[in-house]
Amino acid sequence: MRCSKTNHWTVWLGFLLCSASLPVLADSAEDQARLAAANTGFAFDLFQQIAHEQPDANVFISPFSASTVLQMLDNGAVGATRQELEQVLHTDNFPAGALNAACASLNHSLSSQTNATLELANAIWYQRGIRLKPAFVSINRDFYQAELGAVDFARPQSAQTINHWADRRTHGKIQDIVRWPFDPATRVVLANAIYFKGKWERPFDKQETRSHTFHPIGGGEKEVPTMWQHGHFEYQQGEGFQAVRLPYAGRRLWMEVFLPETNSSLAKLLARFNVASERNKMLEGFLEQNGTLALPRFKLEYDITLNDPLQALGIKRAFHGGDFSAMSDEPLEVSEVKQKSYVEVNEEGTEAAAVTVGIMRATAVLRPQKPFEMIVDRPFFFVIKDSQTGSVLFMGVVCDPAK
Repeated sequence: MRCSKTNHWTVWLGFLLCSASLPVLADSAEDQARLAAANTGFAFDLFQQIAHEQPDANVFISPFSASTVLQMLDNGAVGATRQELEQVLHTDNFPAGALNAACASLNHSLSSQTNATLELANAIWYQRGIRLKPAFVSINRDFYQAELGAVDFARPQSAQTINHWADRRTHGKIQDIVRWPFDPATRVVLANAIYFKGKWERPFDKQETRSHTFHPIGGGEKEVPTMWQHGHFEYQQGEGFQAVRLPYAGRRLWMEVFLPETNSSLAKLLARFNVASERNKMLEGFLEQNGTLALPRFKLEYDITLNDPLQALGIKRAFHGGDFSAMSDEPLEVSEVKQKSYVEVNEEGTEAAAVTVGIMRATAVLRPQKPFEMIVDRPFFFVIKDSQTGSVLFMGVVCDPAK
C-alpha cells in the first residue's frame, strides 16, 4: 500500500510539473512567432527605404542580420533611445524580458536546419580599457551567443581580427567588412554574420540553360544565361504580378520570386508590400500549379551603409548622442551601421551570406486555371525565407543580372 501511495503521488507531481511548464512553452512559441512577424515588418520597411533611394540598382540585403545587430544594441540602450529602436524593429509590444528569450529561441530554431546550411554568429569587440556593463555583456553572451573580445582600435590588428571573423563565419564570402584606421573615438563594434547554402529540391537542368533577353530597368536589352524548368510549382498570379516559390531540399527554406507584369513596375510591386494585410496575402497566396519558369542565373555582391535608411525609419537618437548607459558609463553613440552581402543563384541552388556591423564611438559630447508561363526577363524581387518560423533571411531586387 505504501508503495502504491508513493507511486500515486509521484504520478500527480509529474502531471502538475508538466502542466506548469506548458504555459512557458506556449508563451515561448507565441513570442517566437511574434518576433518573426516583427522582423518581417522591419525587413520590408528597411528594404523599401533602400530600394527607394537606389531605384535603378541591384539590391541584396539580410534584414535578419541587421535586426540582430540592432536587437543586441537595444540591450545597451535606455529611455527614448531604446523606444526608437524598438518602434523601428516592431518589438515595442514585447513584455519586459521576453524579447531576448524570443531571439534565442528563434536563432536556435533557424540553426537546426538539417537539409541546408544556415549558420548564425554574433560578436562584440570593445576598446581595451573601457568597461562594459555586466548585464549588457551577460545578456548578449547568453541569449545571442556573442563572442566578446578586447582590442585596441588604434592598431591595425583590430580590423584584421574583425575581418578574419567575418571571413571565417561566411566561408570566405564576406571580406573587409571594416577598414583601418578607425575613427579615434571608436569604442565598440557589434557584428552579426549569416551564411546560407542550399540545394533546390528540384535542381534546374544545366542543359536547359540558354541565353535569353532580359529588359533592365533603365531600358534596352541584354542577353543573360537563363535557367528553364517545367512542372508543378507553388505559384500565384495577383493584380499586376506573378510569383513562384522554389523550395530548397527539405522544404523548410525556400525562395519566392515576384515578377511585375509588363504593364506594371517594380516600384508598384514593392509599394504593395508596404501594407501589412496586402503583404501577408502576397506572401501566403501560393497554390500548386503546372507551368513553365525561366529564371536568370545571377550573382550579386552588395555593400551599404545603413545610417540614412535607419534614421529615415525613425532611429535618430542612437546616431546623435543617444543614451547607451546600459552598455557603458562612457557616453556612446552609433557612428555607422554597415552591411556587406553576397548571393549566387544557379542551377544547383543558392549560396548567400551577409555581415552587419554596428560601430559605436564616444559621444562628442487570383488562382490561374491554366498552366502558367513566368518568364523572368525584367527586374524582379525575391526573398529567402524559413517556412517554419516565417523569418525573412535575405531579400533583393535584380534590375540587371548581367551587372
